[in-house]
Amino acid sequence: MKNIKIQFSIFLLFVLSFTACNESTIELNPIGDTEAGFFQNESQMNQAVMGIYQKINFFYSFRGSSWITGVVLLPDDDLTTQGGHEFENFVGMNSSNGSLGSYYRYGYQLIARANTVLQKIEENKDIAYKLKPELKNYHRGEALFLRSWMYFRLWNIFGNAAPLVNERITSLKDAYPPSCTGTQMLDQAIKDLQEASTLLPASWDAANKGRVTKNSALGLAGKILVYRGTVNKQNADFTAAITAFNGISGASLMPNYGDNFDATKENNAESLFEFQSNDQAQETNPFLNNDDFSVVGEMGAYFGFYSQSPSWIGSNFYTATESFKGALEPGDPRNQFIINSAAPDLKNVVKYIKNGNRVGSWASDYNIQQNNVRMLRYADILLLKAEALVRSGGSKSEAIGLINQIRQRARKSNINGPEATVPADLNTSETDTNTILEWIFKERRIELAFEEGNRWYDLRRRSIAGEINLATWNFSSLKPDFKFQSFNISFPIPQGEIIQNSNLVQNQGY
Repeated sequence: MKNIKIQFSIFLLFVLSFTACNESTIELNPIGDTEAGFFQNESQMNQAVMGIYQKINFFYSFRGSSWITGVVLLPDDDLTTQGGHEFENFVGMNSSNGSLGSYYRYGYQLIARANTVLQKIEENKDIAYKLKPELKNYHRGEALFLRSWMYFRLWNIFGNAAPLVNERITSLKDAYPPSCTGTQMLDQAIKDLQEASTLLPASWDAANKGRVTKNSALGLAGKILVYRGTVNKQNADFTAAITAFNGISGASLMPNYGDNFDATKENNAESLFEFQSNDQAQETNPFLNNDDFSVVGEMGAYFGFYSQSPSWIGSNFYTATESFKGALEPGDPRNQFIINSAAPDLKNVVKYIKNGNRVGSWASDYNIQQNNVRMLRYADILLLKAEALVRSGGSKSEAIGLINQIRQRARKSNINGPEATVPADLNTSETDTNTILEWIFKERRIELAFEEGNRWYDLRRRSIAGEINLATWNFSSLKPDFKFQSFNISFPIPQGEIIQNSNLVQNQGY
Protein backbone atom coordinates (compact mmCIF):
# COMPACT_ATOMS: atom_id res chain seq x y z
CA MET A 1 0.00 0.00 0.00
CA LYS A 2 1.43 3.33 -1.05
CA ASN A 3 2.03 5.62 1.93
CA ILE A 4 1.01 2.86 4.29
CA LYS A 5 3.76 0.46 5.26
CA ILE A 6 2.52 -3.11 5.15
CA GLN A 7 3.64 -5.02 8.22
CA PHE A 8 1.06 -7.77 8.32
CA SER A 9 1.85 -10.82 10.42
CA ILE A 10 -0.04 -14.06 10.03
CA PHE A 11 -1.08 -15.28 13.44
CA LEU A 12 -0.95 -19.02 13.84
CA LEU A 13 -2.10 -21.11 16.75
CA PHE A 14 0.71 -23.18 18.22
CA VAL A 15 0.01 -26.86 17.55
CA LEU A 16 1.77 -29.57 19.52
CA SER A 17 2.80 -32.73 17.72
CA PHE A 18 1.54 -35.65 19.77
CA THR A 19 3.77 -38.01 17.80
CA ALA A 20 6.88 -36.32 19.16
CA CYS A 21 5.92 -35.64 22.73
CA ASN A 22 9.16 -35.82 24.69
CA GLU A 23 11.21 -33.54 26.92
CA SER A 24 13.40 -32.39 24.02
CA THR A 25 10.44 -30.94 22.14
CA ILE A 26 7.65 -29.98 24.49
CA GLU A 27 9.66 -27.16 26.13
CA LEU A 28 10.71 -25.55 22.86
CA ASN A 29 9.46 -22.03 22.21
CA PRO A 30 7.35 -21.59 19.06
CA ILE A 31 9.06 -20.18 15.99
CA GLY A 32 7.65 -16.77 15.12
CA ASP A 33 4.70 -14.91 16.59
CA THR A 34 1.83 -16.58 18.39
CA GLU A 35 -1.48 -15.01 19.30
CA ALA A 36 -0.70 -15.17 23.03
CA GLY A 37 2.41 -13.05 22.60
CA PHE A 38 1.08 -10.65 20.00
CA PHE A 39 -1.31 -7.64 20.21
CA GLN A 40 0.75 -6.38 23.14
CA ASN A 41 1.79 -2.90 21.98
CA GLU A 42 0.97 -0.15 19.52
CA SER A 43 3.32 -1.49 16.86
CA GLN A 44 1.81 -4.96 16.90
CA MET A 45 -1.74 -3.60 16.92
CA ASN A 46 -0.86 -1.40 13.97
CA GLN A 47 0.44 -4.43 12.07
CA ALA A 48 -2.85 -6.20 12.71
CA VAL A 49 -4.84 -3.22 11.39
CA MET A 50 -2.63 -3.12 8.29
CA GLY A 51 -3.57 -6.75 7.76
CA ILE A 52 -7.20 -5.72 7.26
CA TYR A 53 -6.23 -3.13 4.65
CA GLN A 54 -3.98 -5.67 2.93
CA LYS A 55 -6.89 -7.97 2.18
CA ILE A 56 -8.47 -5.26 0.00
CA ASN A 57 -5.83 -6.05 -2.62
CA PHE A 58 -7.48 -9.40 -3.34
CA PHE A 59 -10.46 -7.64 -4.92
CA TYR A 60 -8.28 -5.74 -7.42
CA SER A 61 -5.45 -8.12 -8.25
CA PHE A 62 -4.77 -10.40 -11.20
CA ARG A 63 -4.17 -13.50 -9.10
CA GLY A 64 -3.05 -15.68 -11.99
CA SER A 65 -5.95 -15.12 -14.46
CA SER A 66 -8.64 -15.38 -11.77
CA TRP A 67 -9.38 -11.68 -11.30
CA ILE A 68 -12.79 -11.05 -9.76
CA THR A 69 -13.38 -7.43 -10.77
CA GLY A 70 -16.12 -8.53 -13.14
CA VAL A 71 -18.36 -9.47 -10.22
CA VAL A 72 -19.13 -5.76 -9.70
CA LEU A 73 -18.25 -4.21 -13.09
CA LEU A 74 -19.90 -6.47 -15.66
CA PRO A 75 -23.53 -6.81 -14.52
CA ASP A 76 -24.40 -3.21 -15.44
CA ASP A 77 -25.14 -1.53 -18.76
CA ASP A 78 -21.83 0.37 -18.96
CA LEU A 79 -19.42 -2.49 -19.68
CA THR A 80 -19.73 -5.64 -21.72
CA THR A 81 -17.49 -8.46 -22.97
CA GLN A 82 -17.42 -11.16 -25.58
CA GLY A 83 -15.77 -13.48 -23.08
CA GLY A 84 -17.31 -16.16 -20.92
CA HIS A 85 -18.33 -14.10 -17.91
CA GLU A 86 -21.64 -15.12 -16.37
CA PHE A 87 -21.88 -11.68 -14.73
CA GLU A 88 -22.25 -10.20 -18.21
CA ASN A 89 -25.07 -12.29 -19.62
CA PHE A 90 -26.35 -13.86 -16.34
CA VAL A 91 -26.87 -17.13 -18.23
CA GLY A 92 -25.21 -20.04 -16.49
CA MET A 93 -24.53 -18.16 -13.29
CA ASN A 94 -24.68 -20.66 -10.47
CA SER A 95 -23.39 -21.40 -7.00
CA SER A 96 -20.30 -23.16 -8.36
CA ASN A 97 -18.94 -19.99 -9.95
CA GLY A 98 -15.28 -19.63 -8.98
CA SER A 99 -15.22 -15.83 -8.96
CA LEU A 100 -18.19 -15.67 -6.61
CA GLY A 101 -16.55 -18.24 -4.37
CA SER A 102 -13.39 -16.15 -4.20
CA TYR A 103 -15.30 -12.93 -3.59
CA TYR A 104 -17.25 -14.49 -0.73
CA ARG A 105 -14.13 -16.03 0.80
CA TYR A 106 -12.03 -12.87 0.60
CA GLY A 107 -14.88 -10.82 2.01
CA TYR A 108 -15.30 -12.91 5.12
CA GLN A 109 -11.54 -13.19 5.56
CA LEU A 110 -11.39 -9.39 5.70
CA ILE A 111 -14.28 -9.33 8.17
CA ALA A 112 -12.56 -11.99 10.30
CA ARG A 113 -9.41 -9.86 10.47
CA ALA A 114 -11.45 -6.82 11.50
CA ASN A 115 -13.29 -8.82 14.16
CA THR A 116 -10.01 -10.14 15.56
CA VAL A 117 -8.62 -6.62 15.84
CA LEU A 118 -11.81 -5.39 17.54
CA GLN A 119 -11.64 -8.25 20.03
CA LYS A 120 -7.98 -7.67 20.83
CA ILE A 121 -8.49 -3.95 21.31
CA GLU A 122 -11.01 -4.69 24.04
CA GLU A 123 -8.92 -7.44 25.61
CA ASN A 124 -5.56 -5.66 25.60
CA LYS A 125 -6.41 -1.96 25.57
CA ASP A 126 -4.85 -1.33 28.97
CA ILE A 127 -1.50 -2.85 28.00
CA ALA A 128 -1.34 -2.36 24.23
CA TYR A 129 -1.87 1.40 24.14
CA LYS A 130 0.37 2.82 26.84
CA LEU A 131 2.53 5.11 24.69
CA LYS A 132 -0.10 6.36 22.23
CA PRO A 133 -3.52 5.88 23.82
CA GLU A 134 -5.22 7.77 20.96
CA LEU A 135 -4.39 4.87 18.62
CA LYS A 136 -6.92 2.68 20.41
CA ASN A 137 -9.82 4.73 19.05
CA TYR A 138 -8.18 5.14 15.65
CA HIS A 139 -7.64 1.41 15.29
CA ARG A 140 -11.17 0.59 16.39
CA GLY A 141 -12.52 3.14 13.91
CA GLU A 142 -10.45 1.65 11.07
CA ALA A 143 -11.61 -1.90 11.82
CA LEU A 144 -15.25 -0.80 11.99
CA PHE A 145 -14.95 1.14 8.73
CA LEU A 146 -13.30 -1.66 6.77
CA ARG A 147 -15.77 -4.23 8.07
CA SER A 148 -18.65 -1.95 7.07
CA TRP A 149 -17.20 -1.41 3.60
CA MET A 150 -17.17 -5.17 3.19
CA TYR A 151 -20.72 -5.54 4.49
CA PHE A 152 -21.91 -3.01 1.91
CA ARG A 153 -20.26 -4.88 -0.95
CA LEU A 154 -21.50 -8.29 0.21
CA TRP A 155 -25.06 -7.00 0.47
CA ASN A 156 -24.89 -5.60 -3.05
CA ILE A 157 -23.64 -8.93 -4.39
CA PHE A 158 -25.33 -11.62 -2.33
CA GLY A 159 -28.22 -9.71 -0.79
CA ASN A 160 -29.83 -11.01 2.39
CA ALA A 161 -28.58 -14.55 1.87
CA ALA A 162 -25.13 -13.55 3.16
CA PRO A 163 -24.60 -13.93 6.92
CA LEU A 164 -23.75 -11.13 9.32
CA VAL A 165 -20.58 -11.90 11.28
CA ASN A 166 -19.85 -9.11 13.74
CA GLU A 167 -17.83 -11.02 16.31
CA ARG A 168 -14.76 -13.17 16.07
CA ILE A 169 -15.65 -16.84 15.71
CA THR A 170 -13.71 -18.82 18.31
CA SER A 171 -15.94 -21.85 18.86
CA LEU A 172 -17.61 -24.36 16.60
CA LYS A 173 -21.09 -23.46 17.84
CA ASP A 174 -20.68 -19.96 16.39
CA ALA A 175 -19.21 -21.11 13.10
CA TYR A 176 -22.53 -21.40 11.26
CA PRO A 177 -24.20 -17.98 11.25
CA PRO A 178 -27.59 -17.69 9.54
CA SER A 179 -28.46 -15.63 6.49
CA CYS A 180 -29.48 -12.04 7.14
CA THR A 181 -33.01 -10.73 7.21
CA GLY A 182 -34.21 -7.44 5.76
CA THR A 183 -31.44 -4.84 5.67
CA GLN A 184 -29.65 -6.31 8.68
CA MET A 185 -26.22 -6.09 7.06
CA LEU A 186 -26.73 -2.45 6.07
CA ASP A 187 -28.10 -1.70 9.54
CA GLN A 188 -24.92 -2.99 11.16
CA ALA A 189 -22.70 -1.11 8.70
CA ILE A 190 -24.49 2.18 9.39
CA LYS A 191 -24.25 1.69 13.14
CA ASP A 192 -20.54 0.85 12.94
CA LEU A 193 -19.76 3.77 10.63
CA GLN A 194 -21.57 6.22 12.86
CA GLU A 195 -19.37 5.06 15.72
CA ALA A 196 -16.25 5.07 13.54
CA SER A 197 -16.89 8.70 12.60
CA THR A 198 -16.50 9.61 16.29
CA LEU A 199 -13.26 7.65 16.65
CA LEU A 200 -11.24 8.31 13.50
CA PRO A 201 -8.92 11.29 13.08
CA ALA A 202 -9.68 14.13 10.70
CA SER A 203 -6.41 13.33 8.92
CA TRP A 204 -3.21 11.32 9.23
CA ASP A 205 0.40 12.42 8.95
CA ALA A 206 2.23 12.02 5.63
CA ALA A 207 3.62 8.59 6.54
CA ASN A 208 0.09 7.25 7.05
CA LYS A 209 -1.73 9.12 4.31
CA GLY A 210 -4.36 6.88 2.75
CA ARG A 211 -5.71 5.45 5.98
CA VAL A 212 -9.41 6.08 6.53
CA THR A 213 -10.56 9.22 8.33
CA LYS A 214 -13.65 10.74 9.87
CA ASN A 215 -14.66 11.96 6.41
CA SER A 216 -14.36 8.41 5.08
CA ALA A 217 -16.76 7.10 7.72
CA LEU A 218 -19.27 9.93 7.30
CA GLY A 219 -19.23 9.54 3.51
CA LEU A 220 -19.74 5.78 3.52
CA ALA A 221 -22.37 5.99 6.27
CA GLY A 222 -24.34 8.52 4.24
CA LYS A 223 -24.03 6.42 1.10
CA ILE A 224 -25.37 3.30 2.79
CA LEU A 225 -28.19 5.32 4.36
CA VAL A 226 -29.27 6.45 0.88
CA TYR A 227 -29.23 2.85 -0.32
CA ARG A 228 -31.22 1.62 2.67
CA GLY A 229 -33.64 4.50 2.32
CA THR A 230 -34.18 3.64 -1.34
CA VAL A 231 -35.12 0.00 -0.73
CA ASN A 232 -37.08 0.64 2.50
CA LYS A 233 -38.60 3.94 1.35
CA GLN A 234 -37.76 5.63 4.65
CA ASN A 235 -37.36 9.43 4.65
CA ALA A 236 -35.52 9.24 7.96
CA ASP A 237 -32.62 7.52 6.21
CA PHE A 238 -32.33 10.31 3.66
CA THR A 239 -32.33 13.03 6.30
CA ALA A 240 -29.75 11.07 8.32
CA ALA A 241 -27.63 10.76 5.17
CA ILE A 242 -27.77 14.53 4.63
CA THR A 243 -26.61 15.04 8.22
CA ALA A 244 -23.69 12.68 7.66
CA PHE A 245 -22.72 14.37 4.39
CA ASN A 246 -22.91 17.80 6.04
CA GLY A 247 -20.43 16.58 8.65
CA ILE A 248 -17.71 16.09 6.03
CA SER A 249 -15.09 18.81 6.38
CA GLY A 250 -12.28 19.92 4.08
CA ALA A 251 -13.19 17.73 1.08
CA SER A 252 -13.64 19.33 -2.31
CA LEU A 253 -13.80 18.53 -6.00
CA MET A 254 -10.45 18.49 -7.75
CA PRO A 255 -10.03 21.19 -10.44
CA ASN A 256 -9.89 18.60 -13.21
CA TYR A 257 -11.97 15.44 -13.47
CA GLY A 258 -8.91 13.54 -14.69
CA ASP A 259 -7.03 14.33 -11.46
CA ASN A 260 -9.02 11.55 -9.81
CA PHE A 261 -7.40 8.86 -11.97
CA ASP A 262 -3.91 10.29 -12.21
CA ALA A 263 -1.18 8.28 -10.48
CA THR A 264 0.59 11.52 -9.49
CA LYS A 265 -2.49 12.90 -7.68
CA GLU A 266 -3.49 10.14 -5.33
CA ASN A 267 -5.16 10.70 -1.94
CA ASN A 268 -6.27 14.15 -3.03
CA ALA A 269 -8.94 16.50 -1.65
CA GLU A 270 -11.72 14.68 -3.49
CA SER A 271 -10.76 11.20 -2.35
CA LEU A 272 -12.36 9.81 0.80
CA PHE A 273 -11.09 6.23 0.44
CA GLU A 274 -8.57 4.61 -1.90
CA PHE A 275 -6.97 1.24 -2.37
CA GLN A 276 -3.27 2.01 -1.93
CA SER A 277 -1.86 -0.01 -4.81
CA ASN A 278 1.90 -0.36 -5.09
CA ASP A 279 4.84 -2.18 -6.59
CA GLN A 280 6.54 -4.64 -4.29
CA ALA A 281 10.04 -4.07 -2.96
CA GLN A 282 11.21 -7.00 -5.08
CA GLU A 283 9.87 -8.24 -8.40
CA THR A 284 6.08 -8.14 -8.45
CA ASN A 285 4.59 -11.48 -9.38
CA PRO A 286 0.89 -11.32 -10.34
CA PHE A 287 0.54 -15.07 -9.92
CA LEU A 288 1.45 -15.10 -6.23
CA ASN A 289 -0.91 -14.71 -3.29
CA ASN A 290 0.51 -11.91 -1.15
CA ASP A 291 -0.76 -13.57 2.00
CA ASP A 292 1.80 -16.28 1.34
CA PHE A 293 4.43 -14.37 -0.65
CA SER A 294 4.44 -10.95 0.98
CA VAL A 295 7.68 -9.77 -0.65
CA VAL A 296 6.98 -10.67 -4.28
CA GLY A 297 3.21 -11.12 -4.32
CA GLU A 298 1.00 -8.63 -6.09
CA MET A 299 0.06 -5.33 -4.45
CA GLY A 300 -0.88 -3.48 -7.64
CA ALA A 301 -4.29 -2.99 -9.23
CA TYR A 302 -4.97 -5.05 -12.34
CA PHE A 303 -6.51 -3.19 -15.31
CA GLY A 304 -5.54 -5.59 -18.07
CA PHE A 305 -9.21 -6.46 -18.54
CA TYR A 306 -9.49 -3.15 -20.44
CA SER A 307 -6.40 -3.54 -22.62
CA GLN A 308 -6.45 -7.32 -23.21
CA SER A 309 -3.30 -7.70 -21.15
CA PRO A 310 -1.91 -10.30 -21.20
CA SER A 311 -2.95 -11.22 -24.71
CA TRP A 312 -3.81 -14.78 -23.75
CA ILE A 313 -6.93 -13.68 -21.84
CA GLY A 314 -8.43 -13.65 -25.34
CA SER A 315 -11.93 -12.20 -25.59
CA ASN A 316 -12.29 -11.87 -21.82
CA PHE A 317 -11.65 -8.14 -21.80
CA TYR A 318 -14.20 -5.44 -20.97
CA THR A 319 -15.39 -2.76 -23.36
CA ALA A 320 -17.77 0.20 -23.10
CA THR A 321 -21.30 -0.64 -24.25
CA GLU A 322 -23.09 1.16 -27.05
CA SER A 323 -25.61 2.27 -24.44
CA PHE A 324 -22.90 3.95 -22.39
CA LYS A 325 -21.26 5.57 -25.39
CA GLY A 326 -24.66 6.89 -26.41
CA ALA A 327 -25.12 8.45 -22.97
CA LEU A 328 -21.93 10.51 -23.31
CA GLU A 329 -22.58 14.06 -24.40
CA PRO A 330 -20.29 15.08 -27.28
CA GLY A 331 -17.81 17.68 -26.12
CA ASP A 332 -17.96 16.71 -22.42
CA PRO A 333 -14.28 16.91 -21.32
CA ARG A 334 -14.77 13.93 -19.00
CA ASN A 335 -15.10 11.64 -22.00
CA GLN A 336 -11.36 11.69 -22.73
CA PHE A 337 -10.61 10.28 -19.27
CA ILE A 338 -13.19 7.50 -19.57
CA ILE A 339 -12.96 6.02 -23.08
CA ASN A 340 -11.02 6.43 -26.28
CA SER A 341 -13.80 7.07 -28.77
CA ALA A 342 -11.35 6.69 -31.66
CA ALA A 343 -10.21 3.21 -30.65
CA PRO A 344 -10.23 0.97 -33.74
CA ASP A 345 -11.40 -2.07 -31.78
CA LEU A 346 -13.27 -2.90 -28.59
CA LYS A 347 -10.34 -1.97 -26.33
CA ASN A 348 -11.64 1.53 -25.66
CA VAL A 349 -11.62 2.10 -21.86
CA VAL A 350 -8.84 4.37 -20.57
CA LYS A 351 -9.90 5.21 -17.00
CA TYR A 352 -6.94 4.68 -14.64
CA ILE A 353 -4.79 3.73 -17.63
CA LYS A 354 -4.52 7.11 -19.39
CA ASN A 355 -2.47 8.68 -16.59
CA GLY A 356 -1.45 5.51 -14.80
CA ASN A 357 1.83 4.13 -13.55
CA ARG A 358 2.43 0.47 -14.29
CA VAL A 359 4.52 -1.67 -12.00
CA GLY A 360 7.98 -2.55 -13.20
CA SER A 361 9.54 -5.66 -14.74
CA TRP A 362 7.54 -8.34 -16.55
CA ALA A 363 4.31 -7.59 -14.68
CA SER A 364 3.92 -4.42 -16.77
CA ASP A 365 2.72 -6.66 -19.61
CA TYR A 366 -0.32 -7.38 -17.48
CA ASN A 367 -1.33 -3.71 -17.07
CA ILE A 368 -0.92 -3.86 -13.32
CA GLN A 369 -1.02 -0.31 -12.00
CA GLN A 370 0.48 1.45 -9.03
CA ASN A 371 -2.31 3.94 -9.67
CA ASN A 372 -4.63 3.87 -6.65
CA VAL A 373 -8.22 2.77 -7.13
CA ARG A 374 -10.48 5.59 -5.90
CA MET A 375 -13.14 3.78 -3.91
CA LEU A 376 -15.15 6.71 -2.53
CA ARG A 377 -15.05 10.21 -4.02
CA TYR A 378 -16.58 13.50 -2.93
CA ALA A 379 -18.32 13.74 -6.31
CA ASP A 380 -20.23 10.58 -5.39
CA ILE A 381 -21.17 12.21 -2.07
CA LEU A 382 -22.48 15.39 -3.72
CA LEU A 383 -24.71 13.40 -6.06
CA LEU A 384 -25.95 11.19 -3.22
CA LYS A 385 -26.74 14.29 -1.19
CA ALA A 386 -28.70 15.68 -4.13
CA GLU A 387 -30.64 12.43 -4.29
CA ALA A 388 -31.30 12.44 -0.55
CA LEU A 389 -32.61 16.00 -0.75
CA VAL A 390 -35.03 15.14 -3.55
CA ARG A 391 -36.24 11.89 -2.01
CA SER A 392 -36.79 13.45 1.43
CA GLY A 393 -38.76 16.43 0.12
CA GLY A 394 -35.91 18.86 0.65
CA SER A 395 -34.83 21.74 -1.54
CA LYS A 396 -34.94 20.71 -5.19
CA SER A 397 -33.04 23.81 -6.28
CA GLU A 398 -30.25 22.95 -3.84
CA ALA A 399 -30.16 19.39 -5.20
CA ILE A 400 -29.89 20.64 -8.79
CA GLY A 401 -27.17 23.05 -7.67
CA LEU A 402 -25.15 20.06 -6.42
CA ILE A 403 -25.51 18.33 -9.79
CA ASN A 404 -24.39 21.54 -11.46
CA GLN A 405 -21.24 21.60 -9.30
CA ILE A 406 -20.27 18.31 -10.90
CA ARG A 407 -21.10 19.59 -14.38
CA GLN A 408 -19.22 22.84 -13.85
CA ARG A 409 -16.10 20.91 -12.87
CA ALA A 410 -16.57 18.76 -15.96
CA ARG A 411 -16.57 21.83 -18.22
CA LYS A 412 -13.27 22.96 -16.71
CA SER A 413 -11.58 19.61 -17.35
CA ASN A 414 -10.20 20.28 -20.83
CA ILE A 415 -6.54 19.32 -20.85
CA ASN A 416 -5.66 21.80 -23.55
CA GLY A 417 -8.00 24.58 -24.48
CA PRO A 418 -10.67 26.84 -23.01
CA GLU A 419 -13.51 25.81 -20.72
CA ALA A 420 -16.05 23.69 -22.56
CA THR A 421 -19.66 24.67 -23.06
CA VAL A 422 -20.97 21.22 -22.16
CA PRO A 423 -22.31 19.76 -20.01
CA ALA A 424 -24.48 22.83 -19.49
CA ASP A 425 -26.01 23.66 -16.13
CA LEU A 426 -29.41 22.16 -15.44
CA ASN A 427 -32.43 24.35 -14.77
CA THR A 428 -32.61 24.99 -11.02
CA SER A 429 -36.30 25.91 -11.37
CA GLU A 430 -37.27 22.30 -12.21
CA THR A 431 -39.68 20.90 -9.62
CA ASP A 432 -40.62 17.45 -10.94
CA THR A 433 -39.14 14.84 -8.63
CA ASN A 434 -38.81 12.08 -11.22
CA THR A 435 -37.12 14.40 -13.70
CA ILE A 436 -34.51 15.49 -11.16
CA LEU A 437 -33.88 11.92 -10.02
CA GLU A 438 -33.25 10.90 -13.63
CA TRP A 439 -30.82 13.81 -13.97
CA ILE A 440 -28.99 12.55 -10.89
CA PHE A 441 -28.73 8.96 -12.09
CA LYS A 442 -27.60 10.03 -15.54
CA GLU A 443 -24.92 12.22 -13.94
CA ARG A 444 -23.85 9.37 -11.66
CA ARG A 445 -23.54 7.09 -14.67
CA ILE A 446 -21.08 9.41 -16.44
CA GLU A 447 -19.22 10.84 -13.46
CA LEU A 448 -18.69 7.47 -11.74
CA ALA A 449 -18.33 5.31 -14.85
CA PHE A 450 -16.49 2.00 -14.29
CA GLU A 451 -15.86 2.82 -10.61
CA GLU A 452 -16.56 0.37 -7.78
CA GLY A 453 -19.67 -1.14 -9.27
CA ASN A 454 -21.60 2.08 -8.66
CA ARG A 455 -23.71 1.72 -11.80
CA TRP A 456 -24.80 -1.86 -11.03
CA TYR A 457 -25.46 -0.99 -7.39
CA ASP A 458 -27.65 1.94 -8.48
CA LEU A 459 -29.59 -0.21 -10.93
CA ARG A 460 -29.95 -2.94 -8.34
CA ARG A 461 -31.33 -0.76 -5.54
CA ARG A 462 -33.73 1.01 -7.89
CA SER A 463 -34.96 -2.35 -9.14
CA ILE A 464 -35.52 -3.62 -5.58
CA ALA A 465 -37.44 -0.42 -4.87
CA GLY A 466 -39.64 -0.98 -7.93
CA GLU A 467 -38.48 2.19 -9.68
CA ILE A 468 -37.14 0.42 -12.77
CA ASN A 469 -37.66 -2.99 -14.38
CA LEU A 470 -34.37 -4.71 -15.18
CA ALA A 471 -36.22 -7.50 -17.01
CA THR A 472 -36.87 -5.03 -19.82
CA TRP A 473 -33.73 -2.92 -19.37
CA ASN A 474 -31.34 -2.30 -22.26
CA PHE A 475 -28.09 -3.76 -20.95
CA SER A 476 -26.47 -3.35 -24.38
CA SER A 477 -24.61 -6.64 -24.02
CA LEU A 478 -22.38 -8.12 -26.70
CA LYS A 479 -23.56 -11.58 -25.67
CA PRO A 480 -26.29 -12.93 -27.96
CA ASP A 481 -27.56 -15.23 -25.20
CA PHE A 482 -28.06 -12.41 -22.69
CA LYS A 483 -30.98 -12.99 -20.33
CA PHE A 484 -31.64 -11.16 -17.07
CA GLN A 485 -34.15 -12.82 -14.78
CA SER A 486 -35.63 -11.25 -11.67
CA PHE A 487 -33.69 -13.50 -9.29
CA ASN A 488 -30.40 -12.28 -10.79
CA ILE A 489 -30.76 -9.17 -8.63
CA SER A 490 -28.68 -11.10 -6.07
CA PHE A 491 -26.00 -13.64 -6.90
CA PRO A 492 -25.83 -17.16 -5.46
CA ILE A 493 -24.07 -18.02 -2.23
CA PRO A 494 -21.21 -20.45 -3.07
CA GLN A 495 -22.44 -24.01 -2.94
CA GLY A 496 -19.66 -25.11 -0.62
CA GLU A 497 -20.86 -22.60 1.98
CA ILE A 498 -24.44 -23.86 1.70
CA ILE A 499 -23.29 -27.45 2.18
CA GLN A 500 -21.17 -26.63 5.23
CA ASN A 501 -23.64 -24.26 6.87
CA SER A 502 -27.24 -25.47 7.03
CA ASN A 503 -28.30 -22.11 8.51
CA LEU A 504 -27.69 -20.35 5.19
CA VAL A 505 -30.61 -19.93 2.81
CA GLN A 506 -29.67 -19.88 -0.88
CA ASN A 507 -30.93 -16.99 -2.98
CA GLN A 508 -34.03 -17.83 -4.96
CA GLY A 509 -33.44 -19.14 -8.45
CA TYR A 510 -30.09 -20.81 -7.77
